[in-house]
Amino acid sequence: DGEWQAPQIDNPEYKGEWKPKRIKNDDYKGAWVQKEIDNPDYVAKSNVYKRGDVGAIGIEIWQVKSGTVFSDFILADSYDDVKAFFEARSVNNDDEKAAKEAYDEANKPAEEETPEETEDLDDDDDKSEI
Repeated sequence: DGEWQAPQIDNPEYKGEWKPKRIKNDDYKGAWVQKEIDNPDYVAKSNVYKRGDVGAIGIEIWQVKSGTVFSDFILADSYDDVKAFFEARSVNNDDEKAAKEAYDEANKPAEEETPEETEDLDDDDDKSEI
């Protein structure tokens, strides 16, 4: 059978797809064009993409787990420069772990003392007879 389709009934008044009526506008001067105002301070630069040395970079980092440390970033054009940078600054992971453990040990909160069992202030044994 297939999907149900509504029966089509001919409409004798149908004149085609509807379009809004056009009203003549004697003041129409063509498509609007924004005026351009001269800027005396404007200087055209042909090499906008070229930059000098980058002294710093800014990065916004959203982290889920605290304790992530970023020590060095490098922007370079050469793989050899990156490799030399990495070799000069590489560290031993065991040394990093030992430093982290020492830091955690030095900054851990003082252990909470367990409260001594308090004596029962309500003496249930001393019930007076009625």
